[in-house]
Amino acid sequence: MNKLKAVVAHLRKMPVVKAFLVWIVLLVIIAFAVDKILMPIFAGALTSTGEVPALEGLSKENAEKALEEAGFKYEWTEEGRYSSLVPAGMVLVQMPKAGRIAKKGRTVKLTQSLGLREVDIPDLRGKSQKQAEISITRAGLVVGPVVKGAHRSIPRGVVIRTIPGSDEKARVGDTVRIVISAGATTGKQMLPDFSGMQIEAVYGELEKLGFKVGRIKRQKGENGEAPGTVLETSPKEGDYLPPDSKVNFVIVD
Repeated sequence: MNKLKAVVAHLRKMPVVKAFLVWIVLLVIIAFAVDKILMPIFAGALTSTGEVPALEGLSKENAEKALEEAGFKYEWTEEGRYSSLVPAGMVLVQMPKAGRIAKKGRTVKLTQSLGLREVDIPDLRGKSQKQAEISITRAGLVVGPVVKGAHRSIPRGVVIRTIPGSDEKARVGDTVRIVISAGATTGKQMLPDFSGMQIEAVYGELEKLGFKVGRIKRQKGENGEAPGTVLETSPKEGDYLPPDSKVNFVIVD
């Protein structure tokens, strides 16, 4: 401050023109310093930006590390969201989105995946097959192949139980099989599912059950199955048959 006063006092003693020129030079020097030195410093501090990294699908630790290395902060939402695609514990959603240009130091909000949502399997005992299928579908589950089971007291066509049972949980999209009563089936045996087995291996199983081999039809496979692979049976699997019943087969030629 004292130096500046001294300069001003000195200028007052100088001729007007010379003093004016000196003032001009000083103003130019000050403008240059502000433009080339001070402004870039402030502008850089205020407008430094970077690209937001891709975080969706990353673990919590890897997502936080990626943000810190890129110069951003992070904040996790209190509640996660269910997802059928992103495993539980991974980043499901990020805001701003990956690839956006944002100021360094900005907070990126992260939402964690809770994985597939679990639901209670409804108790369907005593329901009709149609009612059971509707209940399973409404719960977000998939109706699997129907299984027939013998039962003395539950009438034919009524649900005995489900697989998995009603005391268990399943994830949305899981398959639930319905066990339907075949009524009283004293002396009868259920025909298993032989599809995918080689016909030679089926013979012994049929003998153990007390059944006989009926007609065998051969046809070309559609999915690259090996020759001799069982495609279907008649009667169908799950049917209860009396002893010595004949079972017909369709196998791959």
